[in-house]
Amino acid sequence: MSPHSFFRSTSFRLLAWYVAVFGASVAILLFIVYWITLAALDEQLSDSVEREAQVLVELYRGRGLDSVVRAIQLRVVELRPPRRYYLLQDAAGMRISGNLPPMKPTEGEMALPVSYLFPDRRSKPDDPADAYPVVAQGRRLDNGEFLLVGENRYRAVKAQEAILHALVWGIAITVLLAAGGGAVLGAGFLRRIEEVNRTTRSIMDGDLSQRVPTRGGGDEMDHLAINLNAMLDRIQVLMKSLKQVSDDIAHDLRTPLSRLRHGLEAARQKAGSDAEPVIEQSIAELDAILETFSALLRIAQIEAGARRAAFSDVSLGQIVSTVSEAYAPVAEDRSQRLETVIDRTLSVHGDRELLTQMVANLIENPIRHCPAGVGITVELRQEGGRPVLCVADTGPGIPASERDKVFRRFYRLEASRTTPGSGLGLALVKAVADLHGAAVELSDNHPGLRVTVRFHAASDGGARTYPARDAPGVTRDATPQRVDQVHWL
Repeated sequence: MSPHSFFRSTSFRLLAWYVAVFGASVAILLFIVYWITLAALDEQLSDSVEREAQVLVELYRGRGLDSVVRAIQLRVVELRPPRRYYLLQDAAGMRISGNLPPMKPTEGEMALPVSYLFPDRRSKPDDPADAYPVVAQGRRLDNGEFLLVGENRYRAVKAQEAILHALVWGIAITVLLAAGGGAVLGAGFLRRIEEVNRTTRSIMDGDLSQRVPTRGGGDEMDHLAINLNAMLDRIQVLMKSLKQVSDDIAHDLRTPLSRLRHGLEAARQKAGSDAEPVIEQSIAELDAILETFSALLRIAQIEAGARRAAFSDVSLGQIVSTVSEAYAPVAEDRSQRLETVIDRTLSVHGDRELLTQMVANLIENPIRHCPAGVGITVELRQEGGRPVLCVADTGPGIPASERDKVFRRFYRLEASRTTPGSGLGLALVKAVADLHGAAVELSDNHPGLRVTVRFHAASDGGARTYPARDAPGVTRDATPQRVDQVHWL
């Protein structure tokens, strides 16, 4: 499967949805852990500051103010982060000790911005370790002094950064693992689907013996494969029965009709001149019936894919040229203009006899249905490395609503029911085109109808070209013969 097809597949959409849901779930979980951890760190910081303040208060009550001053002086010389901040000021607001400027006494927990930590109120400290806000605890002492103990949020911020990095990496790894696991599961699922697609393509190509492989695991795909294979077995039996009935009918009817024709031939030789026109008409009608049965058998044989084994590289340019030259006198007898624009070097991989029949039917169709004076153009060209055959006319055309129906067997437009034929011509064209992997398109020629057959390239992957005299399957000295009688299908 190509990357473009994979991105448009149901497996990829399920994978994307799975990754999105799983990634979002993990992200929500990690964010919850992140906020809980931050709250715990902040609470731990507040408890640490409160304990330090309580230690100094107990020291003041037990040993006096000088002991507190000496304790603060020992603590402020510690330069390792996280930084501790202290302020001890007297009742008049004069600083006694510490590394903070005097402030208005405020009891309880407070947060000090970075700019408050320095006497000059600068917003950016010289030491990066001081660039963090401070969580502080203020206490009034017994003789009116004020004690402030604080610690910056260095530890909490660093923990926050580490958690954020871990969160991002966790989400990324989760998404990658989910995508990898989903891709592995999706690839296995797509392989099973591709096995089904490959089998159905083979069946559409005419090989009704193909079956969807099973792996014996008893999973849902195995159950689906078993059901599909059972359905295909039933369809194959029905198709064989239908084909056998059709072949038997065609053969069984053609045999007595052939005997009847031989009998009429013998009667014509013995009958007088009065009976000869009636016998001639009967023989012509029998020939049309026999030709209809032959066409039905040919279509059944084509649709069964039995002729594909005889494929070879044949010159499509020579086939179109030979058939066009053979039908030119027929068009001239009906006062119609048959013009050709043919690239004789183009070839396709296929059955020469069936391609000749297809081209003949395409040219016969406008000759039969178009009135005198119309122009018929047969063109064979190369588009995008592939041969394209166009047969266009300036006749009445086919209404757009009827174009899909004319490929059905025995289907005829109301305007053509008075003309000879059985409605199998375009059905045979479609069957031959499908056998060769070609597409048949009907479009408006303004006025008239344009029939376009777009072939696949030759077996080497490109539109193979040959010199006209060296085209395969064509005798150099072959001369097209005039078609004196057309058996309308």
